[in-house]
Amino acid sequence: MSLDRYQFGEVLAAQWSDDMAARFPNANHHGCRQEMQAINDRWKPYDPPRCHGYHCNRCGAPTNSYGHHNCPDRPAP
Repeated sequence: MSLDRYQFGEVLAAQWSDDMAARFPNANHHGCRQEMQAINDRWKPYDPPRCHGYHCNRCGAPTNSYGHHNCPDRPAP
């Protein structure tokens, strides 16, 4: 692991919030845990999404709580 990829104390992933929605308006929520609504006896996600998943604090990509993904802002060594 390259030490220049991360900064000590940096938040790698955060739960989706209104602030993140403003910073990353085109974020992909595929595979995220989302709040759903019942329309004509079918469950559909809200638009905009009401996401309860974790996303990268740098690029907005969905990730787990540890920030594991191939972030374009953190190039691999």
